[in-house]
Amino acid sequence: MRPPNSKVSAESSYQRELKRLIAVLTSVSDANSMVSLISDYFRFAQFASAEGGNSGKTAATALMPELWFCAERILQLTEGLNPAETLTRSAKLLGTLQLTVPHSARRWREIQFGYKVLYRCALSLRMLDHVLQHKLLSDLTLQQVYSERNAADPDCLYKLNVQLPLLVSVMLLDAGQLQPKAAAILLGHANELDPLRALDTNERSRLLQLANEARQQLANGALGLIPFRANTRQQQQLQQSEQQQRLKFIRQLLQQLDDPTNILAGIVKIPQVYSSMVLPGRHRYVYEALPKASLLLKDSASSGTLNANLVKQFLQITGIFPQGFGIAFIPAQQDHGLVGKYELAIVNQLYPANIAEPLCRVVSRNLQYRRGGHNCRISINHNLYFKPARDRLAVIPSQRLEEILTQLSADWSPGQIRRFVPRCWHPEQFFDQAEHQNLWNNAPQHQN
Repeated sequence: MRPPNSKVSAESSYQRELKRLIAVLTSVSDANSMVSLISDYFRFAQFASAEGGNSGKTAATALMPELWFCAERILQLTEGLNPAETLTRSAKLLGTLQLTVPHSARRWREIQFGYKVLYRCALSLRMLDHVLQHKLLSDLTLQQVYSERNAADPDCLYKLNVQLPLLVSVMLLDAGQLQPKAAAILLGHANELDPLRALDTNERSRLLQLANEARQQLANGALGLIPFRANTRQQQQLQQSEQQQRLKFIRQLLQQLDDPTNILAGIVKIPQVYSSMVLPGRHRYVYEALPKASLLLKDSASSGTLNANLVKQFLQITGIFPQGFGIAFIPAQQDHGLVGKYELAIVNQLYPANIAEPLCRVVSRNLQYRRGGHNCRISINHNLYFKPARDRLAVIPSQRLEEILTQLSADWSPGQIRRFVPRCWHPEQFFDQAEHQNLWNNAPQHQN
Protein backbone atom coordinates (compact mmCIF):
# COMPACT_ATOMS: atom_id res chain seq x y z
CA MET A 1 0.00 0.00 0.00
CA ARG A 2 1.46 3.35 -1.04
CA PRO A 3 1.49 5.91 1.80
CA PRO A 4 -1.21 8.55 1.27
CA ASN A 5 1.24 11.39 0.61
CA SER A 6 3.78 9.58 -1.55
CA LYS A 7 2.44 11.06 -4.79
CA VAL A 8 1.40 14.63 -5.39
CA SER A 9 -2.26 14.94 -6.37
CA ALA A 10 -2.80 15.79 -9.99
CA GLU A 11 -5.68 16.59 -12.29
CA SER A 12 -6.43 14.96 -15.60
CA SER A 13 -7.11 17.08 -18.68
CA TYR A 14 -10.74 16.07 -18.30
CA GLN A 15 -10.93 17.51 -14.80
CA ARG A 16 -9.22 20.71 -15.89
CA GLU A 17 -11.80 21.13 -18.66
CA LEU A 18 -14.57 20.45 -16.14
CA LYS A 19 -13.21 23.09 -13.78
CA ARG A 20 -13.01 25.63 -16.58
CA LEU A 21 -16.65 24.99 -17.43
CA ILE A 22 -17.68 25.29 -13.77
CA ALA A 23 -15.83 28.63 -13.62
CA VAL A 24 -17.69 29.82 -16.72
CA LEU A 25 -20.92 28.95 -14.93
CA THR A 26 -20.15 30.24 -11.45
CA SER A 27 -17.20 32.65 -11.20
CA VAL A 28 -18.27 35.90 -9.49
CA SER A 29 -15.04 37.55 -10.67
CA ASP A 30 -15.93 36.93 -14.32
CA ALA A 31 -18.49 39.48 -15.52
CA ASN A 32 -19.57 37.10 -18.30
CA SER A 33 -20.15 34.02 -16.16
CA MET A 34 -23.70 32.72 -15.92
CA VAL A 35 -23.97 33.65 -12.22
CA SER A 36 -22.67 37.17 -12.84
CA LEU A 37 -24.96 37.83 -15.81
CA ILE A 38 -28.05 36.55 -13.98
CA SER A 39 -27.18 38.53 -10.85
CA ASP A 40 -26.68 41.67 -12.97
CA TYR A 41 -30.05 41.14 -14.63
CA PHE A 42 -31.86 40.91 -11.29
CA ARG A 43 -30.08 43.99 -9.93
CA PHE A 44 -30.88 46.00 -13.04
CA ALA A 45 -34.50 44.81 -13.07
CA GLN A 46 -34.87 45.84 -9.43
CA PHE A 47 -33.36 49.24 -10.16
CA ALA A 48 -35.53 49.71 -13.27
CA SER A 49 -38.65 48.80 -11.29
CA ALA A 50 -37.78 51.30 -8.57
CA GLU A 51 -37.25 53.97 -11.23
CA GLY A 52 -40.57 53.21 -12.89
CA GLY A 53 -39.18 51.07 -15.70
CA ASN A 54 -40.90 47.87 -16.74
CA SER A 55 -38.09 45.44 -17.41
CA GLY A 56 -34.40 44.68 -17.16
CA LYS A 57 -33.99 43.53 -20.73
CA THR A 58 -31.17 45.92 -21.55
CA ALA A 59 -29.05 44.23 -18.87
CA ALA A 60 -29.55 40.78 -20.33
CA THR A 61 -28.24 41.06 -23.87
CA ALA A 62 -25.32 38.70 -23.19
CA LEU A 63 -27.19 36.09 -21.12
CA MET A 64 -28.74 33.93 -23.82
CA PRO A 65 -25.55 33.59 -25.92
CA GLU A 66 -23.63 32.59 -22.78
CA LEU A 67 -26.29 30.05 -21.77
CA TRP A 68 -26.29 28.56 -25.26
CA PHE A 69 -22.48 28.43 -25.30
CA CYS A 70 -22.42 26.59 -21.96
CA ALA A 71 -25.14 24.20 -23.14
CA GLU A 72 -23.04 23.28 -26.18
CA ARG A 73 -20.02 22.57 -23.98
CA ILE A 74 -22.09 20.41 -21.64
CA LEU A 75 -23.44 18.47 -24.60
CA GLN A 76 -19.88 17.78 -25.78
CA LEU A 77 -19.08 16.28 -22.37
CA THR A 78 -22.10 13.98 -22.28
CA GLU A 79 -22.74 12.89 -25.87
CA GLY A 80 -20.86 10.27 -27.87
CA LEU A 81 -21.16 9.04 -31.44
CA ASN A 82 -23.27 6.06 -30.35
CA PRO A 83 -25.50 5.18 -27.37
CA ALA A 84 -22.81 3.18 -25.55
CA GLU A 85 -20.30 6.03 -25.76
CA THR A 86 -22.97 8.50 -24.65
CA LEU A 87 -23.73 6.43 -21.54
CA THR A 88 -20.03 6.14 -20.72
CA ARG A 89 -19.47 9.89 -21.10
CA SER A 90 -22.50 10.67 -18.96
CA ALA A 91 -21.42 8.22 -16.25
CA LYS A 92 -17.94 9.76 -16.27
CA LEU A 93 -19.31 13.27 -15.83
CA LEU A 94 -21.67 12.23 -13.02
CA GLY A 95 -19.00 10.18 -11.25
CA THR A 96 -16.33 12.86 -11.52
CA LEU A 97 -18.71 15.48 -10.12
CA GLN A 98 -19.55 13.21 -7.18
CA LEU A 99 -15.89 12.45 -6.49
CA THR A 100 -14.65 16.06 -6.67
CA VAL A 101 -17.51 18.21 -5.35
CA PRO A 102 -16.45 20.62 -2.55
CA HIS A 103 -18.29 20.77 0.77
CA SER A 104 -17.39 24.28 1.90
CA ALA A 105 -20.14 26.83 2.55
CA ARG A 106 -17.86 29.46 0.99
CA ARG A 107 -18.22 27.63 -2.33
CA TRP A 108 -22.00 27.30 -2.30
CA ARG A 109 -22.41 29.09 -5.65
CA GLU A 110 -19.91 26.73 -7.23
CA ILE A 111 -21.82 23.74 -5.86
CA GLN A 112 -25.30 25.04 -6.64
CA PHE A 113 -24.73 26.59 -10.06
CA GLY A 114 -21.78 24.49 -11.21
CA TYR A 115 -21.68 20.95 -9.88
CA LYS A 116 -25.42 20.53 -9.45
CA VAL A 117 -26.22 22.18 -12.77
CA LEU A 118 -23.89 19.82 -14.65
CA TYR A 119 -25.19 16.82 -12.70
CA ARG A 120 -28.80 17.70 -13.54
CA CYS A 121 -27.95 18.36 -17.17
CA ALA A 122 -26.42 14.92 -17.67
CA LEU A 123 -29.33 13.14 -16.00
CA SER A 124 -31.98 15.19 -17.80
CA LEU A 125 -30.40 14.35 -21.15
CA ARG A 126 -30.31 10.64 -20.37
CA MET A 127 -33.87 10.73 -19.08
CA LEU A 128 -35.03 12.53 -22.22
CA ASP A 129 -33.42 9.85 -24.40
CA HIS A 130 -34.96 7.11 -22.24
CA VAL A 131 -38.46 8.56 -22.39
CA LEU A 132 -38.30 9.00 -26.17
CA GLN A 133 -36.70 5.62 -26.75
CA HIS A 134 -39.50 3.89 -24.80
CA LYS A 135 -42.16 6.13 -26.39
CA LEU A 136 -43.41 7.42 -23.04
CA LEU A 137 -43.93 10.87 -24.56
CA SER A 138 -46.79 11.31 -26.99
CA ASP A 139 -45.38 14.41 -28.72
CA LEU A 140 -45.02 13.29 -32.34
CA THR A 141 -42.67 16.13 -33.27
CA LEU A 142 -40.21 15.20 -30.53
CA GLN A 143 -40.43 11.53 -31.45
CA GLN A 144 -39.70 12.42 -35.08
CA VAL A 145 -36.60 14.54 -34.41
CA TYR A 146 -35.37 11.89 -31.94
CA SER A 147 -35.67 9.17 -34.59
CA GLU A 148 -33.65 11.34 -37.03
CA ARG A 149 -30.93 12.37 -34.56
CA ASN A 150 -27.34 12.34 -35.75
CA ALA A 151 -24.63 13.09 -33.20
CA ALA A 152 -22.12 13.87 -35.95
CA ASP A 153 -24.34 16.53 -37.57
CA PRO A 154 -23.85 20.05 -36.14
CA ASP A 155 -27.27 21.02 -37.54
CA CYS A 156 -29.09 18.06 -36.00
CA LEU A 157 -32.60 19.25 -35.06
CA TYR A 158 -32.71 17.02 -31.98
CA LYS A 159 -29.61 18.79 -30.70
CA LEU A 160 -30.61 22.35 -31.67
CA ASN A 161 -34.34 22.29 -30.91
CA VAL A 162 -34.56 19.82 -28.03
CA GLN A 163 -31.31 19.01 -26.22
CA LEU A 164 -29.80 22.50 -26.05
CA PRO A 165 -33.07 24.23 -24.98
CA LEU A 166 -33.50 21.52 -22.34
CA LEU A 167 -30.02 22.26 -20.99
CA VAL A 168 -30.74 26.00 -20.86
CA SER A 169 -33.87 25.23 -18.84
CA VAL A 170 -31.88 23.11 -16.41
CA MET A 171 -29.25 25.85 -15.98
CA LEU A 172 -32.01 28.30 -14.97
CA LEU A 173 -33.75 26.07 -12.41
CA ASP A 174 -32.20 27.74 -9.35
CA ALA A 175 -31.44 31.10 -10.96
CA GLY A 176 -34.10 32.74 -8.79
CA GLN A 177 -31.88 32.20 -5.75
CA LEU A 178 -29.62 34.95 -7.12
CA GLN A 179 -32.41 37.54 -6.94
CA PRO A 180 -31.38 40.03 -4.18
CA LYS A 181 -34.29 39.34 -1.80
CA ALA A 182 -33.93 35.58 -2.20
CA ALA A 183 -30.15 35.79 -1.80
CA ALA A 184 -30.63 37.81 1.40
CA ILE A 185 -32.56 34.89 2.93
CA LEU A 186 -29.71 32.51 2.13
CA LEU A 187 -26.74 34.75 2.86
CA GLY A 188 -28.03 37.68 4.87
CA HIS A 189 -27.69 41.29 3.75
CA ALA A 190 -23.95 41.33 4.52
CA ASN A 191 -23.12 37.67 3.77
CA GLU A 192 -23.20 36.96 7.50
CA LEU A 193 -25.35 33.80 7.25
CA ASP A 194 -24.35 30.23 6.41
CA PRO A 195 -26.06 29.36 3.08
CA LEU A 196 -25.84 25.62 3.89
CA ARG A 197 -27.77 25.91 7.16
CA ALA A 198 -31.18 24.30 7.56
CA LEU A 199 -33.86 26.91 6.85
CA ASP A 200 -36.88 27.18 9.12
CA THR A 201 -40.36 26.74 7.65
CA ASN A 202 -40.97 30.45 7.09
CA GLU A 203 -37.55 31.04 5.52
CA ARG A 204 -37.94 28.08 3.20
CA SER A 205 -41.45 29.06 2.12
CA ARG A 206 -40.42 32.66 1.46
CA LEU A 207 -37.28 31.58 -0.41
CA LEU A 208 -39.22 29.22 -2.67
CA GLN A 209 -41.81 31.90 -3.43
CA LEU A 210 -39.23 34.57 -4.25
CA ALA A 211 -37.01 32.20 -6.24
CA ASN A 212 -39.89 30.82 -8.33
CA GLU A 213 -41.19 34.30 -9.11
CA ALA A 214 -37.69 35.48 -10.01
CA ARG A 215 -37.11 32.47 -12.25
CA GLN A 216 -40.25 33.24 -14.24
CA GLN A 217 -39.27 36.90 -14.43
CA LEU A 218 -35.90 35.85 -15.80
CA ALA A 219 -37.40 33.43 -18.32
CA ASN A 220 -39.83 36.04 -19.62
CA GLY A 221 -37.58 39.09 -19.53
CA ALA A 222 -33.98 38.03 -19.93
CA LEU A 223 -34.02 35.45 -22.70
CA GLY A 224 -33.76 36.92 -26.16
CA LEU A 225 -32.70 35.97 -29.66
CA ILE A 226 -29.05 35.27 -30.32
CA PRO A 227 -27.63 37.54 -33.07
CA PHE A 228 -27.34 35.63 -36.33
CA ARG A 229 -25.89 36.59 -39.70
CA ALA A 230 -27.79 35.22 -42.67
CA ASN A 231 -27.11 35.41 -46.38
CA THR A 232 -30.73 36.14 -47.22
CA ARG A 233 -33.75 37.67 -45.52
CA GLN A 234 -35.49 34.32 -45.76
CA GLN A 235 -32.68 32.62 -43.84
CA GLN A 236 -32.83 35.38 -41.23
CA GLN A 237 -36.57 34.92 -40.76
CA LEU A 238 -36.24 31.14 -40.55
CA GLN A 239 -33.50 31.41 -37.93
CA GLN A 240 -35.52 33.88 -35.86
CA SER A 241 -38.58 31.64 -36.06
CA GLU A 242 -36.57 28.61 -34.87
CA GLN A 243 -35.08 30.61 -32.00
CA GLN A 244 -38.54 31.79 -30.97
CA GLN A 245 -39.69 28.16 -30.85
CA ARG A 246 -36.70 27.25 -28.67
CA LEU A 247 -37.45 30.11 -26.28
CA LYS A 248 -41.07 28.99 -26.11
CA PHE A 249 -39.92 25.47 -25.27
CA ILE A 250 -37.63 26.75 -22.48
CA ARG A 251 -40.35 28.96 -20.96
CA GLN A 252 -42.94 26.20 -21.05
CA LEU A 253 -40.60 23.79 -19.27
CA LEU A 254 -39.91 26.29 -16.50
CA GLN A 255 -43.57 27.27 -16.14
CA GLN A 256 -44.78 23.66 -15.90
CA LEU A 257 -41.98 22.49 -13.62
CA ASP A 258 -44.22 21.58 -10.67
CA ASP A 259 -46.85 19.74 -12.72
CA PRO A 260 -46.28 15.99 -12.05
CA THR A 261 -48.48 15.06 -15.02
CA ASN A 262 -46.19 16.84 -17.47
CA ILE A 263 -43.61 14.36 -18.75
CA LEU A 264 -41.17 16.96 -20.09
CA ALA A 265 -41.28 18.90 -16.83
CA GLY A 266 -40.60 15.67 -14.91
CA ILE A 267 -37.52 15.07 -17.04
CA VAL A 268 -36.14 18.30 -15.55
CA LYS A 269 -37.71 18.14 -12.08
CA ILE A 270 -36.67 14.63 -10.99
CA PRO A 271 -32.93 15.16 -11.63
CA GLN A 272 -33.23 18.48 -9.77
CA VAL A 273 -34.65 16.74 -6.71
CA TYR A 274 -32.18 13.86 -6.95
CA SER A 275 -29.11 16.09 -7.25
CA SER A 276 -30.16 18.00 -4.13
CA MET A 277 -29.95 14.69 -2.24
CA VAL A 278 -26.76 13.11 -3.61
CA LEU A 279 -24.56 16.23 -3.81
CA PRO A 280 -23.75 18.39 -0.78
CA GLY A 281 -25.90 21.46 -0.33
CA ARG A 282 -26.93 21.42 3.31
CA HIS A 283 -25.14 20.45 6.51
CA ARG A 284 -27.50 17.49 6.89
CA TYR A 285 -25.72 15.80 3.94
CA VAL A 286 -24.61 12.29 5.00
CA TYR A 287 -22.55 10.26 2.56
CA GLU A 288 -23.67 6.86 3.87
CA ALA A 289 -27.30 7.84 3.31
CA LEU A 290 -26.95 8.69 -0.40
CA PRO A 291 -28.48 5.41 -1.65
CA LYS A 292 -31.61 6.30 0.33
CA ALA A 293 -32.28 9.06 -2.19
CA SER A 294 -34.16 6.44 -4.18
CA LEU A 295 -36.54 5.94 -1.24
CA LEU A 296 -37.14 9.68 -0.97
CA LEU A 297 -37.94 9.85 -4.68
CA LYS A 298 -40.43 7.01 -4.26
CA ASP A 299 -41.99 8.82 -1.27
CA SER A 300 -42.42 11.94 -3.40
CA ALA A 301 -44.01 9.82 -6.12
CA SER A 302 -46.38 8.24 -3.59
CA SER A 303 -47.46 11.69 -2.35
CA GLY A 304 -48.10 12.86 -5.91
CA THR A 305 -45.31 15.45 -5.94
CA LEU A 306 -43.42 13.56 -8.65
CA ASN A 307 -44.65 11.36 -11.48
CA ALA A 308 -44.49 7.77 -10.18
CA ASN A 309 -43.78 6.15 -13.55
CA LEU A 310 -41.05 8.67 -14.34
CA VAL A 311 -39.40 8.01 -10.97
CA LYS A 312 -39.42 4.29 -11.77
CA GLN A 313 -37.88 4.96 -15.18
CA PHE A 314 -35.30 7.31 -13.65
CA LEU A 315 -34.12 4.66 -11.18
CA GLN A 316 -33.68 2.21 -14.04
CA ILE A 317 -31.07 4.63 -15.37
CA THR A 318 -29.27 5.46 -12.12
CA GLY A 319 -29.90 2.50 -9.84
CA ILE A 320 -29.97 3.26 -6.12
CA PHE A 321 -26.21 3.87 -5.83
CA PRO A 322 -25.05 7.20 -7.33
CA GLN A 323 -22.22 7.32 -9.87
CA GLY A 324 -18.89 7.64 -8.06
CA PHE A 325 -20.21 6.07 -4.84
CA GLY A 326 -17.75 3.88 -2.94
CA ILE A 327 -18.83 0.22 -2.62
CA ALA A 328 -17.24 -2.20 -0.14
CA PHE A 329 -17.97 -5.83 -1.01
CA ILE A 330 -17.02 -9.44 -0.29
CA PRO A 331 -15.21 -11.04 -3.24
CA ALA A 332 -17.11 -13.92 -4.81
CA GLN A 333 -14.19 -16.33 -4.42
CA GLN A 334 -14.69 -16.11 -0.67
CA ASP A 335 -17.97 -18.03 -0.93
CA HIS A 336 -16.35 -21.45 -0.73
CA GLY A 337 -14.05 -20.71 2.16
CA LEU A 338 -13.75 -18.57 5.27
CA VAL A 339 -14.84 -15.00 4.59
CA GLY A 340 -11.70 -13.13 5.57
CA LYS A 341 -11.65 -9.88 3.66
CA TYR A 342 -13.52 -7.40 1.56
CA GLU A 343 -12.55 -5.30 -1.46
CA LEU A 344 -13.37 -1.84 -2.76
CA ALA A 345 -15.12 -0.60 -5.89
CA ILE A 346 -16.57 2.61 -7.33
CA VAL A 347 -19.90 2.84 -9.19
CA ASN A 348 -19.03 3.71 -12.80
CA GLN A 349 -21.91 2.67 -15.10
CA LEU A 350 -25.56 3.56 -15.67
CA TYR A 351 -28.44 1.15 -16.32
CA PRO A 352 -27.76 -1.66 -13.81
CA ALA A 353 -29.88 -4.75 -14.57
CA ASN A 354 -31.06 -4.66 -10.95
CA ILE A 355 -31.29 -1.19 -9.41
CA ALA A 356 -29.88 -2.56 -6.11
CA GLU A 357 -26.88 -4.24 -7.80
CA PRO A 358 -24.49 -1.48 -8.94
CA LEU A 359 -22.12 -1.71 -11.90
CA CYS A 360 -18.67 -0.80 -10.58
CA ARG A 361 -14.94 -0.65 -11.23
CA VAL A 362 -13.04 -2.79 -8.70
CA VAL A 363 -10.11 -0.73 -7.39
CA SER A 364 -8.42 -3.10 -4.91
CA ARG A 365 -7.03 -6.62 -4.88
CA ASN A 366 -6.06 -8.32 -1.66
CA LEU A 367 -6.60 -4.95 0.01
CA GLN A 368 -4.02 -3.25 -2.20
CA TYR A 369 -5.12 -0.41 -4.46
CA ARG A 370 -4.82 -1.15 -8.16
CA ARG A 371 -5.01 0.90 -11.35
CA GLY A 372 -6.22 -1.66 -13.87
CA GLY A 373 -9.21 -3.29 -12.25
CA HIS A 374 -12.19 -4.97 -13.90
CA ASN A 375 -15.82 -3.93 -14.00
CA CYS A 376 -18.18 -5.85 -11.79
CA ARG A 377 -21.87 -6.19 -11.04
CA ILE A 378 -22.06 -6.52 -7.25
CA SER A 379 -24.93 -8.53 -5.85
CA ILE A 380 -26.90 -7.70 -2.72
CA ASN A 381 -25.46 -10.71 -0.87
CA HIS A 382 -21.90 -9.41 -1.38
CA ASN A 383 -22.45 -5.66 -0.98
CA LEU A 384 -21.61 -4.49 2.55
CA TYR A 385 -24.18 -1.72 2.28
CA PHE A 386 -26.76 -4.45 2.95
CA LYS A 387 -27.11 -6.38 6.19
CA PRO A 388 -26.74 -9.95 4.81
CA ALA A 389 -23.20 -9.24 3.61
CA ARG A 390 -22.25 -7.44 6.83
CA ASP A 391 -23.52 -10.39 8.87
CA ARG A 392 -21.17 -12.67 6.93
CA LEU A 393 -18.19 -10.53 8.03
CA ALA A 394 -19.37 -10.42 11.64
CA VAL A 395 -17.57 -13.74 12.34
CA ILE A 396 -14.17 -12.19 11.63
CA PRO A 397 -12.27 -11.27 14.81
CA SER A 398 -12.18 -7.52 15.42
CA GLN A 399 -8.36 -7.61 15.41
CA ARG A 400 -8.38 -8.87 11.81
CA LEU A 401 -10.88 -6.18 10.78
CA GLU A 402 -8.66 -3.53 12.35
CA GLU A 403 -5.73 -4.86 10.31
CA ILE A 404 -7.81 -4.55 7.15
CA LEU A 405 -8.72 -0.97 7.96
CA THR A 406 -5.09 -0.14 8.73
CA GLN A 407 -4.11 -1.31 5.25
CA LEU A 408 -6.69 1.09 3.81
CA SER A 409 -5.86 3.95 6.15
CA ALA A 410 -5.36 6.42 3.30
CA ASP A 411 -9.11 6.50 2.81
CA TRP A 412 -10.54 5.95 6.27
CA SER A 413 -11.03 8.33 9.15
CA PRO A 414 -12.87 8.06 12.49
CA GLY A 415 -16.58 8.47 12.05
CA GLN A 416 -16.64 6.76 8.65
CA ILE A 417 -16.45 3.30 10.19
CA ARG A 418 -19.18 1.54 12.14
CA ARG A 419 -18.17 -1.47 14.21
CA PHE A 420 -15.20 -2.08 11.88
CA VAL A 421 -17.47 -3.31 9.06
CA PRO A 422 -18.05 -0.39 6.69
CA ARG A 423 -21.30 0.03 4.77
CA CYS A 424 -19.35 1.88 2.08
CA TRP A 425 -16.07 3.75 1.62
CA HIS A 426 -15.05 7.27 0.69
CA PRO A 427 -13.08 7.17 -2.60
CA GLU A 428 -12.34 10.90 -2.93
CA GLN A 429 -8.75 10.60 -1.70
CA PHE A 430 -8.15 7.57 -3.90
CA PHE A 431 -9.53 9.45 -6.93
CA ASP A 432 -7.40 12.47 -6.10
CA GLN A 433 -4.40 10.61 -7.52
CA ALA A 434 -4.10 11.06 -11.30
CA GLU A 435 -3.19 7.39 -11.78
CA HIS A 436 -6.55 6.36 -10.30
CA GLN A 437 -8.82 8.60 -12.35
CA ASN A 438 -9.42 6.43 -15.41
CA LEU A 439 -12.40 4.49 -14.11
CA TRP A 440 -14.34 4.53 -17.36
CA ASN A 441 -11.95 2.94 -19.89
CA ASN A 442 -12.83 -0.46 -21.36
CA ALA A 443 -12.47 -3.33 -18.91
CA PRO A 444 -13.81 -6.90 -18.61
CA GLN A 445 -17.23 -7.22 -16.91
CA HIS A 446 -17.63 -9.80 -14.11
CA GLN A 447 -20.44 -10.82 -11.78
CA ASN A 448 -19.86 -10.83 -8.02
